[in-house]
Amino acid sequence: MKYRDYIRTLPCCLSGYQGDEIDPHHIKGYAWLTGGAMAKKGSDIACIPLRHNYHQELHDIGWKSFEEKYNFSQLDWMIRTIFRAEKDGQINIGG
Repeated sequence: MKYRDYIRTLPCCLSGYQGDEIDPHHIKGYAWLTGGAMAKKGSDIACIPLRHNYHQELHDIGWKSFEEKYNFSQLDWMIRTIFRAEKDGQINIGG
C-alpha cells in the first residue's frame, strides 16, 4: 500500500471522521523539515489525514489562519501520523 493510500484509511485528525472523504494533506509552512519548497509538495511522509472540507478550507484561508482557528498543529499531527504508520507496519523509522 502506498503511504498516501494508507493516510486515506485513517480518521481525520481534526474531526475524527473516517470514510471516503479523507485527503492526504501535505503539511504547509515547514519546508525546512518536509522538503517542500515554493510550490512543490514535500515528501509523502509529511501527509496528515484531513476530511476534504477541512483540507479545502486550509488551502483557502492559509495554514497559519487554519491552525489558529482550530487550535491545531499540522506538525504535531504529522508526528502522530508517522508513529501510527510505524505501529501499523506501513513504515519503519527505527532503522
